[in-house]
Order: sequence, then structure tokens, then C-alpha cells
Amino acid sequence: MLQKIMRSMPTAFLIFIAWIHSLTVNAQGLGHYEALLNETELRKLAFHKEWLNLLHYRKDNFLKNRYISYVDDHDFFYAQNGKHDPLAELKATLQAFYQTTPQSDRHALCRFPARFHWLKKNLRLPEREFPHIVCIKYRQWLKEIDAHSVSLIFASAYLNSPSSMFGHTLLRLDRKENTAKSDWLSYALNFGAVIQEQDNSLLYAFKGLAGGYSGLFQLMPFFKKIQEYSFMENRDLWEYKLSLTSEETERLLRHLWELQDINFDYYYIGENCSFRLLELLEVARPGSRLTDKFPLTAIPSDIVQAAVEQGFVASVHYRPSQFVELQQQIERIPEPYQPLILSLAEDISTAKSAEFQAIDASAQKQITAAAYQLVRYKTLDQERSAENAKQRFKLLHLLNTYPIDKQATPLKYSAPASPDQGHRSRLAALSAGYFDSKFFTELTYRQNYHDLLDRPDGYFSGAEINFFNLNFRIYEDNRFRLQQLELLNITSLSPRNRFFKPVSWRVATGVKYQNYEFDKLSAYINAGAGVTYALFNDSLSYGFINAHLEHNDNFRDIIEPGVGVVLGQLFYSALGTSRLAFESKNFLGGSFIYQLSLDHNFPLDTNQAVRVSLQQNWNTREDFNQAQLSYRYYF
Repeated sequence: MLQKIMRSMPTAFLIFIAWIHSLTVNAQGLGHYEALLNETELRKLAFHKEWLNLLHYRKDNFLKNRYISYVDDHDFFYAQNGKHDPLAELKATLQAFYQTTPQSDRHALCRFPARFHWLKKNLRLPEREFPHIVCIKYRQWLKEIDAHSVSLIFASAYLNSPSSMFGHTLLRLDRKENTAKSDWLSYALNFGAVIQEQDNSLLYAFKGLAGGYSGLFQLMPFFKKIQEYSFMENRDLWEYKLSLTSEETERLLRHLWELQDINFDYYYIGENCSFRLLELLEVARPGSRLTDKFPLTAIPSDIVQAAVEQGFVASVHYRPSQFVELQQQIERIPEPYQPLILSLAEDISTAKSAEFQAIDASAQKQITAAAYQLVRYKTLDQERSAENAKQRFKLLHLLNTYPIDKQATPLKYSAPASPDQGHRSRLAALSAGYFDSKFFTELTYRQNYHDLLDRPDGYFSGAEINFFNLNFRIYEDNRFRLQQLELLNITSLSPRNRFFKPVSWRVATGVKYQNYEFDKLSAYINAGAGVTYALFNDSLSYGFINAHLEHNDNFRDIIEPGVGVVLGQLFYSALGTSRLAFESKNFLGGSFIYQLSLDHNFPLDTNQAVRVSLQQNWNTREDFNQAQLSYRYYF
């Protein structure tokens, strides 16, 4: 027994000595930085831009010379008042780095590697002075992510979802092998609201605007995002390869690890997916000031433009949606053969018809391929059924009977103008005009985003989203009034043809002066549905039936319902966009107004335009006209 104790003593003694040594080293290290730095030096570090970025601090809008962090999670801070005090958090973080209590992956050195690297560099402290902690989970995470570069991904607007009607941005953490397969296997980094399953679109819009959600960073395989955006929602993807160096990429990854499961407040048009990604890029590249340009709102197209303007983008790649691929595939087939695509998609026996057999084998293969893709596209949002599977199998079997052309090159899809080439989303305008025998000057401010007459490059064709459109008018007799406050106006013009039958729709709400009998301010909610056709090249023809609810002092009831129609024709040319439109409103109490308008928008450059508008109006008691000339500046 004594021999066993004696044999075990050297080991126990060594463990005891190692423990004492670690405590000594820790005490020396902690004392070392305290001895080297005085309060002034610590304060200088605490308010350094890089430290503020790492903690997501911003100036408090209500308390002068105070800071507040965008992070809304106590697990992100060591100091009790760390959310508001950069200096206290810096001191508490340093204390945590020197703690010797064995916590493994929960130790501060493992939880906050970006903070540690920055403080160690700026304090010039040798790494040996800190406890030796092996961060197993962090190392495994880096190995699994295997990111060597980063791409900014922009998904085009999806008007049928309130969360995506401005588009969406995310980051892709690219692997070293830069191939299409490695893109699919790379991880996508997304920031989004944590939404309850029972929340509908209306509730999401309200809570998103009011800050009723928390937001989290999430990592997922990129192929899932391709399936969601390109296949299910038919949204084009733009991939902006970022020019981050290996050091900048590592810095971004270190900070991303710190943000796992950390809650932020989420605001739909401000502190959203795009703004959070800009913060990450500012951490990755110290000295960049991407977020300074977005004090109120940050929408995806603005974010892409800011990244391009500040030199973050090395190259751009377009990934069309399945819908775009199918459209362009059909357009390559001669018009006389296109009805056979639809016929074959509905009935495989069309392949045996005399009309189909009279076509050469190459054209037959093109028609069959298009029919297969059409069936696949139309069943995406349907439950998988034996009938659908059988139909696709028959078309695929027919397609495989045609010989493979080994010399054929992959189809290239024409790309529209990229989002970074579009105009900026905020608008200020100065107008002069004539209304019902009176001259006026009008001032306009629009917070976001794009209307049907704006320069279309970089935006979703046929889509209009106006958010907080404010108009003040000054008449020649010095009358000054709020002419319009349009809180929200969304229009979706989706062209129909023999293959696709989408419904166009519109919704709008706000207050506006309306001249039904007398010029009075009306509060309104309008909604409508209709159809759109591309009857001519570079044009859209549309018609809606609208329902109205309005309050106007001239009406018989406080809120009066009404119906009406909208007919319009849009023309696109090198000289800008023209629109000829007719709109009617007829209310239950007998009031009505009819309006015929002609507008043209002349782009001067990407962010400047001149617009001419002419209107003829008829109401219950008179007819009157309006003419207006506007200078428009997008910023």
C-alpha cells in the first residue's frame, strides 16, 4: 500500500505544481496589463472604432455622449452595464480572458476569439500570459465551415411575401475549391427574424416595422437557399464575390462565431438582414464605414450598391431562377412550334402526332425538354402525387430517346441589369405645376423604393413599391398643405401568356387630397386584382378592378366603399418610360372621379430624372386638369 502511495506522489506533485504555476502566470499577466495601461489608455481603446464595431455600439440617439449596442442579449456582455458602456465591457472582457477556472469551450478565450485577437494585438500582450484553453468546438466549427472567401448574395424581390418584397441579402462562405459544386456545398449566412408559426403576413409586417421580433444569424447549406429562392419562389440570385483578403475573411469568421445564438432587435426596414451584414463587413475590413450611410433604413439593393462603391466586390455572377430559365428556353423555340410545348406537357401522346413527327429531331428534343421543365415548374408548389411523377417520368423517358449532342455547349441565359446598377432607393423631388387654374410648387420625399415610371434597370420589371411617399404643395396664393402621405403602395404587374397565368395585383393606403366634389383630404385603403400582357416589345398592358374604402368630408358616410377600374399602358425606350392610364372611382353615395393621365420619365443619369405629367379629371360637378414638371433626385 505504501509503495502505491509513493509511486503516485510524483504525478500528484507535478499536477499540483502545474496548477500553482498557472495561477502565478495568470496573476502576473493580469497585473502586467494593469501596470502597463492607465485609465486614459484603456478609455482610448474602449472608444476605438474597431472595438465599437466588435460590440455593435452606436451613439445613443437620446443621451449625448452615450453608447448603446444593437445586441439585445445579456450573454454577449461581461459587464453588467456592457450594453451601454464600452469601457466597462473592455475591462470586464480582459478580466474574463485571465480567468483560470477550467471552462473549456465556455471560457472567454473560446467564446470571443475576435475580441481576444484585437485586444492582444493592441495591448501587445504575449499569448503565454493567458490561460491555456483548448477551444475544441471552435476549431471543429472552423474546419466544418472551411471558408476561404466570401460572397454577398442578393435575391431579387418577391412581392408575394412581405418579408422579401425589397429583395434579400445573405453571405455565402465559399470553400477553397471555386466550382459550382463547391458553391452548393458552401454555407450560407442569413440574418432574419425569429417568427412564430402562427404569425400571418399582416402580423409579420406590423411586428417587423414595430420591432416586435428578435433576429438571429443562421448558418445553413447554400443549396437550401437555392432551392428556396430560385426554385420555389422564382427569384433571381446575384452573387457578388467579395475582395476580402484571407486575414479579413478570418476576422469575419472569428466574429461570426461570437454571434451564434445571440439575439438582436429586428426591424424590417432598418436593423434587418442587410444592415447586419454591413456590420460584419465593417468588422472584417477595419476602416470601412458602410453603416454610416444608413441611419434610418437599409434595404438590400442599397447594401449591394454600398459594397460595390466601397470596393468590396471583385466579380459578379448571375444565377437565373427556374422561371427565367424556362422562359428563355421557350423563347429559343420558333413561335409556330411553341403550342406543341403546352400540348406535350398536357398529353404525352402529342409526340406521336403527325404535326410533332414532321419536325426534325433537334427541334423535337428542344420541345420535349421545354415541356418537361414546364411540368416540373408547375408542380413545384403542389404536393407530390403519383400522377405528376408519372407525367414527368414519361417526358423524361421521351427526352432520353434523343441522341446526346456531345458538341453542344451549355445554354447561356441573358442577364438583366444587376441590382448595383439601379438608382438609389430614396427620392427627393421638386415640381412646378398647374391645377384647376392655380399654379403650385411641390416638394416630394420618398423613403423607398421604386415606382413604375422610374428607370427600370436593376429593379424587378413591372413592380412598384412606394413606402412613405410624402408631398407638400405651395400654391400661388401662399397656401401650404400636405398634398399626400402615401404610407404604402405596392403594384405587381406579371405578364400572362399561353404558358403562365399569373394574377396582377395592387394595394395602397394613405391620405391624399381628392377632388370628388370639392378638393378635400381623403384617407384611403385601395386594393385590386387584374391581368397584364406584353402585347408589344418593351411594353406592358394592364387592367385592374379596384375596391376602395375612403373617408372624405364630402361623403354621406364616415367611411364609404367604392369600386373602379384601372387601365394602363407602359412603354419602355432609351428615352425613358411612358405611361398612358385611365382610372375610375365610383362610391356608394354617388360621388365619382375619372382620371386620364399621360406621364413620361426622362432619366438624366442613374440617379437623376425629369418627369412630365398631364391629367384630365372629371368629377360629380365639374371637370379640371393638371400639368406638372418634376426634377427627381435619388439618393
